[in-house]
Amino acid sequence: MMRQTWGLMLLLFAGSLHPAVAAQEVSQQQLAQVAASARVQDRVTALTKLYNRSDFRALEFNLSQLPLLQQEAVRGQLVAHAMAHGALDQAKADWLQAQAERKQAFTVVEQGDGYQITQSAFHYPAQARGLVRQWQETQLGQQMVAQAEVGELVLSRWLAGDLHTQQTRRDLFLQHLPQLSAQAVANLVAQFAADSQLMWLPDNGVIAHLAAVSGDPGMYHLLWRRRTDRYSQAELNRLASQAPEPTAVTQLMAATMNPSLKPLAYKALITLKPLPAEARAFLTQKLDEVDDGHLVASELARHGYRQWLAQLAEDSRNPLRKKHLQAALALEP
Repeated sequence: MMRQTWGLMLLLFAGSLHPAVAAQEVSQQQLAQVAASARVQDRVTALTKLYNRSDFRALEFNLSQLPLLQQEAVRGQLVAHAMAHGALDQAKADWLQAQAERKQAFTVVEQGDGYQITQSAFHYPAQARGLVRQWQETQLGQQMVAQAEVGELVLSRWLAGDLHTQQTRRDLFLQHLPQLSAQAVANLVAQFAADSQLMWLPDNGVIAHLAAVSGDPGMYHLLWRRRTDRYSQAELNRLASQAPEPTAVTQLMAATMNPSLKPLAYKALITLKPLPAEARAFLTQKLDEVDDGHLVASELARHGYRQWLAQLAEDSRNPLRKKHLQAALALEP
């Protein structure tokens, strides 16, 4: 078994090498003729079956019998078959990785009005690289779900790395979060209270989605205290669409603590018709605040609450509230 594995590795390695010579220029017509030739099409049909069986020892041996241009044409069509038929295993991923690393032996010249561009004749290395990356990310996502379900996923370690790695893993986490059980989600939420390293996440993606899935007040409190980004704005918009559901109203009120989100949060509350009792009481209290009183009064006036504001102004003994209400009522309706 060891000898067979070693032999396969040698074949894949050999298949990725080319003589150290300059790339040969071919025309688009030559490429089309080679790709459509009976010999290439016969080899593609036969080798597709070997690819499907992950028999890459036989596949590489057959490819090695072809002239290099025909071989490259077959490789390109095999990678196209892999792209069209999705599911990979480790052997397929290894073979595709070898294709991604092949140095191209042929170039084609594209000529236009006053320009000339030389490029690789075959583009399958980039396609193979993309397939392998997708497969690796799928595997990583499945591992993440499995670890989370048994309580072994430590977010501060799993999300660590350079910015690109953090973003890739964040996106995988968001993609797979809906698959997690309530207990797995609760375990992840608890990590934010216990692990200070999670305070330094570069964006709000993980926090906002965990807050949405769990409904945990602590996660929302953390989200509203952080710098605003597209994730916190998206969650605020989602909550606005859920109102007047009580949890949504509660978090819209809580979001007004964030300086960047408060105008949107107040507007989302004030545009509710009818205005929930808890929101009405909350907004009434805000009229007494130096920073937010004018904003709240103005929004209420713009959205049809002038009669209520006038009554509040008449009844109020708070000079600051009266000032906010009178300024709002002075606005053009």
